[in-house]
Amino acid sequence: MDKLSIKKIASIACVLILVFSAGVTAAAPRMSWERYLKKGRLQYQAGMLDYAIYNLAQCLDANPGCQEAATMLASIYVKKNKKLRAIDYYERSLEIEEGQAEVHFALGELYEFFIERERAFRHYVRCVEIDPGHVRGHASLVRHYLNRNDRASADRHFQTSYRLAKERSGVLFERAVDADRKGKYGQALDLYGMVIDEAPSLIEAYIGLYEVNRKLKNFAAAAAALERLAIVKPDNEKTYILLAYIYFTQKLPGNRKNQIDRAIDNLKRVIELNPDNYEAYISLSEIYAYMGMDIEAHVWEKRGFEVEKRVRGGK
Repeated sequence: MDKLSIKKIASIACVLILVFSAGVTAAAPRMSWERYLKKGRLQYQAGMLDYAIYNLAQCLDANPGCQEAATMLASIYVKKNKKLRAIDYYERSLEIEEGQAEVHFALGELYEFFIERERAFRHYVRCVEIDPGHVRGHASLVRHYLNRNDRASADRHFQTSYRLAKERSGVLFERAVDADRKGKYGQALDLYGMVIDEAPSLIEAYIGLYEVNRKLKNFAAAAAALERLAIVKPDNEKTYILLAYIYFTQKLPGNRKNQIDRAIDNLKRVIELNPDNYEAYISLSEIYAYMGMDIEAHVWEKRGFEVEKRVRGGK
């Protein structure tokens, strides 16, 4: 057989293969929703988010009752910072299966971001109703009950969250403390961060993070750790004392006047929480004197001495 004949046969074979393939493709049924879900799940786990979105959306089109696809799509949109779309898919997931504590918690966080506090509160409440051991759910309810002036409920949820946090993350916290003690500050920072992520009510982890950053002279990071604690436990007096100290005594990036104003605001918050803390009055007086505001300095100093006299019983 000559070379020309071989080429003709090869060409004909290729055409037949293409025609056959096209016919099979045209006749092939659409993938099942399970296949779309499996592909989407694998792509999600691999970080191929745009591909995952396509397959998970196809899955939901084929099976509108697939809760897993709706939840994964919501999670992807959170990662892509498309929070409103995330809310839509989380709500859709709950329509399919209402009893999902983690989805209620995620919606609570999203609604809180948009300052829809009542909706956030309802989802946090439902979260801990479904899962009484949900550490972050209990921790989030603390600030909401404080905003409602319900200290008894806030304290109850904090104690529950703190107990669960100690049980689940106590060993990890001790590893962080040990790394800090041995001067392994990078490791300590990582471990404290892990503790806070999984057990946000463990106050000691924030203080540890603050102390390590202070040792490293990372004062902005130290302040950030305390600001996070102020969100989790808004009635913790020590947090505001430390924040006032760091904003006034250290030069952080940004406008110095704003930092001094923050120091003042934090000391006033201390006094709101504990009107008997006369040292906070005196510290405010010193800051106002530093700013050249002598009248304000005198007023706060006088109030501080009056409180001290009352607290000490006239001694």
